[in-house]
Amino acid sequence: MHRRLVLSTPLALLAPPGGAAVPEGTAPAARPLQLVNTVYPPFVNPPGHPDGEGIDVEIARAVLERLGLRCELELVPWKRALLMLEWGRADFTTTISRRDDRDRYLLWSAPYRSGANYRFYCLPGGPAVNSLADLRGLRLGVVAGFHYPPPLVQEGGARLVPGRDIAALAAMLRAGRTDCMVVTAIAGAWEVRQLGLEQQLLRQAFEHHSDSPNYLAFSRVRTEPGFMPRVDAALKTLAQDGTLARIERKVRV
Repeated sequence: MHRRLVLSTPLALLAPPGGAAVPEGTAPAARPLQLVNTVYPPFVNPPGHPDGEGIDVEIARAVLERLGLRCELELVPWKRALLMLEWGRADFTTTISRRDDRDRYLLWSAPYRSGANYRFYCLPGGPAVNSLADLRGLRLGVVAGFHYPPPLVQEGGARLVPGRDIAALAAMLRAGRTDCMVVTAIAGAWEVRQLGLEQQLLRQAFEHHSDSPNYLAFSRVRTEPGFMPRVDAALKTLAQDGTLARIERKVRV
């Protein structure tokens, strides 16, 4: 499987010569597209994982295959992934939520997954979270660069304390730097279990549901806007023929 693109590849070899625009409706270049993401199981798995690259990487490859294209995956911290897209050093990413501040440098596909639940973990003997109102005044651990539903702040009133990843959030919680941490009910809960944290943390009964969809997002620097309808058409075909449903069924949490 293609997992990484060598970082030493000169950017000039990856971008159109002289910054010229890509022809209308075509891929950014006649080369493997660079998919940049962070490890986010089971959507994006670490290299060598027994379940493969992850269901969203599989979805991305299926979309590009319908377009006669392929991609190479590079795994980096999420904040760096966003910067690479903004600066034109990568072509696209997956499993991303749409925010106004990202419209400046990203082009969006049609959504391919809608809705997510968010779970809360505290230390035994810590605060109880039975509603968003119980977050008021708490220091809430979040992964830096990730999108979280506005109600967590606007209605919950928590103070967000960013950490590099879920392992870091758990360490912050144990060190007393936060009161609670929030993760998604699929990817986040999967990682909590994989890290062996279920016995150390107390999962709260309350879950917050968000309708925020997931998208494929392409760098504006490296993508002609006319390419996006082709991406949407490929996604629609994958939904109609059952491919998306088949891939999604691989999730085990």
